[in-house]
Amino acid sequence: MDKKAKIAAAISAAVINYIRTEEESMMMSQGVMPAGLSASGGIQPVTLPVFNIWGLSGRQAIMQTRNLMQMKAFSSGR
Repeated sequence: MDKKAKIAAAISAAVINYIRTEEESMMMSQGVMPAGLSASGGIQPVTLPVFNIWGLSGRQAIMQTRNLMQMKAFSSGR
């Protein structure tokens, strides 16, 4: 292989890698993770679980309130 062909192969490999990385980051931002290649050569997407942020913050607030109540209960008995 001559030098020009090696340079062209390296450039095309870099461009393909860049495009694949951009596609994966776009899929991740949409909540889809690539699982692997299918028989047709395409990527099979796998959806990620969706977390309920409002439910998590509500549970965290309840736990914090209970913790504050317990701290007050323990400190008043001393």
